[in-house]
This record gives sequence, C-alpha cells and structure tokens, in this order.
Amino acid sequence: MASGCYTGLDDGRLGQDTESGGSVDGDGDGDGDSGDDGVAAQCAEQGGPSVGVSGMRLLTGYEYDNTVRELLGDDTQPSLAFPPENQTTAFENNYLDHRASKDLVRVYMDVAEDVAARAVSERLVAVLPCDPLAIGETECGHAFVERHLPRAFRRPIEPAERASFVALFDEAHAQHGFSEAVSLVIQASLQSPQFLYRVELVPDDAMPGDVLPVTGYEMASRLSYFLTASMPDPELLAAAAEGGLATRDEVEAQARRLLDSDGGRGAIREFHRQWLDLSGLTSVSKDPAMFAGLPPTVGDDWRQSVERFAEHVFFDGGGTVDDLLSSELAFLPPALSAWYEVSEVDPETGAAILTGDRAGLLTQPGLLALLAYPNQSSPVARGVFVRERMLCQHLPPPPNDIQIEPPDPDPNATTRERFAQHTEDPSCAGCHSLIDPLGFGFEHYDAIGRWRTEENGLPVDASGSLEAIEDAEQSGAYDGAVELAQRLSASTDFSDCVTHQWATFALGREPTEDDLCAMEEIRQTLADADGDLRELLVAITTSDAFRFRTVEGGGQ
Repeated sequence: MASGCYTGLDDGRLGQDTESGGSVDGDGDGDGDSGDDGVAAQCAEQGGPSVGVSGMRLLTGYEYDNTVRELLGDDTQPSLAFPPENQTTAFENNYLDHRASKDLVRVYMDVAEDVAARAVSERLVAVLPCDPLAIGETECGHAFVERHLPRAFRRPIEPAERASFVALFDEAHAQHGFSEAVSLVIQASLQSPQFLYRVELVPDDAMPGDVLPVTGYEMASRLSYFLTASMPDPELLAAAAEGGLATRDEVEAQARRLLDSDGGRGAIREFHRQWLDLSGLTSVSKDPAMFAGLPPTVGDDWRQSVERFAEHVFFDGGGTVDDLLSSELAFLPPALSAWYEVSEVDPETGAAILTGDRAGLLTQPGLLALLAYPNQSSPVARGVFVRERMLCQHLPPPPNDIQIEPPDPDPNATTRERFAQHTEDPSCAGCHSLIDPLGFGFEHYDAIGRWRTEENGLPVDASGSLEAIEDAEQSGAYDGAVELAQRLSASTDFSDCVTHQWATFALGREPTEDDLCAMEEIRQTLADADGDLRELLVAITTSDAFRFRTVEGGGQ
C-alpha cells in the first residue's frame, strides 16, 4: 500500500511562493522571481519599524527547568511532569499554542509544591539572602521576598505585589513557622502568571496597531530566553535597570556575551532538538531481530549525538550554514559507536569519522535512525524531512482514504524498488515525485544510519533529484546524500529556511508580512557574513522584529 500521497506544495518562508507548478514549477525550471530588489526598495521607503503581533507565552518545559535551576538551584527537571507542548510550528514556544488549561494549572501547582519543598529542605541556606537567627525570622522572610520576587518575575516588583507576598509570608509564619512560610512564598510565585508567562505589558494609552519599543526588562527576557533558554542573569538585569538595552549596539553586545556562555551552548542544542524533531528518538524502536543488542539508551544516545554535533559546528567548528551540511564528524558514545564502522576518533573531543560518505546533519546516524522504519529505511520520511525542515516547504496531509503503511520488506528487492508504487500510482505520483527522489538519495544508509553499498545482495541506487526550489542552479539530478547536501548548502533556499527557523524560534511565532523588512535585513546580514550562524543570531536580536512589538489590543 502507498505510504502516503500529498497534493500541493507551498513554501512557508516569508516572501517566498514556491509551489509545484507555481513560481518554481514542478519540473524544477526555477523561473520564479523572488523579488529581492522590490523588497529592498519597499523597505528603503518604510517610515518606521514594522513588526508582527506577539503575545504572552508560557515558559516551555525546557525554559521552566532552566529557570527554576537558576532561581532555586533545582536541577531535577520538574517539567517532566508537564503534558507535551502544543505545537503548530517546529517549535514549542509559539505564543499562539500556549494556553494554561485547568489540567495544566493543576500540574503547575503540584510541581510548585515539590520544587518549594526541595528548596526548603535541601537548600534553604542558599535560597535565603540572610540568616534568620542573626536578624530575626520576620526580617529575613521579608528580605527573601524582596530578593526572590524580582528574580522570579524578571523585573522590579510593584508595591502591591510586595505587600501581597509579605502578607502571605507573615500569615504562614504565624501559623506554620519560618520554613513553611518560605515554602508558600515560593509556591505562590511559581504559580503566578508573572513567572509562568513571559509578560509584556501594553501601556494604558496604547492603541491597536501601535508599534512600541520593547522595554529594558522585556528585552532582557527576550535575549535570555532566546540565547540561553533561561531567566536573565544578573548582568542582563543590571543593564535593564540602567537603561542599557535601548540601542542596537547595547543589545548586540549582550547577545554576543550570552552566546559565549554555557547557557548559549545549551540553547543551541535545544533549538536543534526542536527544529529536527529529535524528541521523537525517545520512542524510536528498531527490529530486535535485525539489531539485537542495541543499547537500551539508544534513543537518548542518538539525540545527544545530533545535538552535540550541532553544538560543535556552532562553537568549535566553522560555525557556518555550509558547515551544518559538510562536516564528516559524528559524536557517538562508546556503546553506540560499536554499531558503526569508525575510521578515526579524536581522543580529545570524541569526534568520530564514520565509514562511508557523510555530510553533516543530513547523515547523522541519529537523524537517519529517526527517519526510518524499525526494519528498513524510509525514503518518504527522509524526503518529507528535507522538504519541511530544510527547505521550509509545507506539505498537506495525505488524503483520508490512503492507508499509510510501508511496503513489506522483500528479500529479493531494494527499498527503492518497493517504494516505486508511489510514482507509478497516478493518485500519488504528483507529490511523491517531489518527495521520494529526495529520500532515495539517502539509500546508502540503513535503518540506523549505517553506510551500505548493497541491500539484500543488490547494489544500492542512491540517485535522486532536487526539484521545486527557488534556486534553479542547484536543482536537478544528484547522486547520494553528500551531493544533495552540497546542493542545499549552496542554495538560497536552505539558508533562507535556516533563517526562517531561527527567527521563528526567537520570536515565538512565525514571521509575518509585517516582518518582511526585518527578515530581509537578517538574510542580508547572513549573506554578508558568509553564512556565519552566530552573526545570524546576533542579527535577529538587533532586528526591528526582535526590538519592537505591535499592539494587538488596548491597554491591559
């Protein structure tokens, strides 16, 4: 049975219009015009910043864990108790997806109680800013409120907030004692919308459609959660207090500092986990008859290996868009690397060069294992991945009357032969002709990403074709994933998609037409920097889309 059939193809990148038969036609002529000159002229005439609407968004589970670790020293990953994030993009932080349901509120309450209990029982001395035996319990409790709330809310507290939490402490102190009073203050703060949401208040006199600069404390949170996935550090909060986040230069300086921090490395890994959907590796299973003895931690090992590769590219490798798709390295733990033929290992970094042709992200064993069935490769999954994650093209779901099942393994045929039905069946050929040729280029890699030249004793055919992209020079036939990677890395389609994905992650929403000029400036900065990914991230933080916001409603 066909593994799925799609009708239509559109490009989700802002300002692009790639459709099968549209501005880039189905035969890959690439005769569409992206209109860059027109965009530049339009933006040159723009009188002021134009940005899309953003709203409050909940901390993601990863952000929550990092925040309570920095705030209270809790490194137990309490968000493991949270339900899965709602997602309409590749990322978990889209503000449109974030609504606190009754069930989620209950989970927040239970988690807050657990975090507070650990803070008081295990780290009370570190949590407190004072010694209650030296200055008195009441004074120390009030001092704790004064220090804790601004950090938890990521801004100065209002007098009414201070009074409310002081009253909570005093009442609990009188009834239950000092430790319980501190615990209740922590519980209440962790359940407050001011902690759970990234709040950006609208002035009372603001009108819908007004474009406002982001305030200093709001910018501190935007920068920290984008570049470290955690709360602002003391230096950021001090800069906000001194009015030091108002200019592009000031924002740029802080962005570069954060990128060089340990939190910066973690945020890079987190972006790639979400962009590449690596969480799916947690539930990946492989046929025990074919792969007996895979380590029980194989899913996490694969995920961490891809994340570590991305971190290496950013911080220790060349750090460019091209390096994402050109490096031969893989980072596999010993228990997993035994499953692959390793030709060379760097004893200092653990980086390995595996046998066979390798091309960065596209041929990472973990990613190839994710995009495969338990007992065979999946040209469809791999082709769809390239279209959606690497080219930002949106594929509609298959028709409801199509049964989505892979063809049964056949010891007398290759995967390519078994999947030939997609392009032979007229009801499937229209879109599978755009998907399967991409996936067939990965046929040198089996269901766990090992290199192979034969399948069932038959030679592997890894020829493919890259069609329906804007960059006509890079379209057409190719042989193998390495050549595909070379074509992608040389195309504006891939670099524009990387830009779009990072902007979506940074803004917590898809860029809109209102962000057109900001996105054009970011893309141009990346091009001028020869694809330097760190410069891309800095350019996003200094863009109008990041430094301003458009009012959706009236004052709050």
